[in-house]
Amino acid sequence: MDAVRSDGTLKYILKEQEKQACGHVNEDSQWDLELVLVRHGTTLWNRERRYLGHTDIGLLAGAGQELEPLREKLQGRSFARIYCSDLMRCRQTLQIILPESELKAGRTLSAKSPIMEPRLRELDFGEWDGKTYDMLKNVALYRAWIDEPQRITPPGGESWAKFEHRLHEFLDSLYEWRIAMEPQQLSLADAPPSVLVVTHGGVIRQLAHMLIPGHGFWSLHPKPGEALRIQLRLIEPHKFMAKILSHSLDENW
Repeated sequence: MDAVRSDGTLKYILKEQEKQACGHVNEDSQWDLELVLVRHGTTLWNRERRYLGHTDIGLLAGAGQELEPLREKLQGRSFARIYCSDLMRCRQTLQIILPESELKAGRTLSAKSPIMEPRLRELDFGEWDGKTYDMLKNVALYRAWIDEPQRITPPGGESWAKFEHRLHEFLDSLYEWRIAMEPQQLSLADAPPSVLVVTHGGVIRQLAHMLIPGHGFWSLHPKPGEALRIQLRLIEPHKFMAKILSHSLDENW
């Protein structure tokens, strides 16, 4: 995968250098879109440090207060698209940070209604869902999974290859959508369209790992209700260049 990324990057850089020599692009036009990745708010299982994959539980009472800082920062922001994991904790998070009343009133300037996206679910931990480390620490298969999660699959759960594949599919759908909307771009100097993605901690870590060279799966530790901004250059399906703008939404966003 790294070799493919490097080859595609080199070809694209050479192409960009040719365009720049002809005066066709500037620094602002090189990024095709921005992802704003939001981890859902805190659940009871998060607080109890239990594995939480596809089990569909909601947020703790008081989630509104936890998510209020993010809601304030999102007010008036423009999103070309909004994606949300279809699990309850993410849907509730989206409803708090971008209430339906604001979406219908057009205050977020979002072009379309939110898209509920099963491919943005957390990894399915199977029989280990709801369990804690202390409950599993003496299980040999669990110890092997901790050491090599890409090779070991939880009983009744999801393989790492399948998890990674559905996230690749999601990224490819963004590429196809962005290419389709290209005629609508008014100016090459415009800021890249922003896409809001409300999802899970494991998904955010894996997307960053897939997109940012040098970022391992555990390089990031997004907190509940935290947002991460990544700018993307779409080269072709399966090939992206990306950079992290910030680990939180700051005043300059």
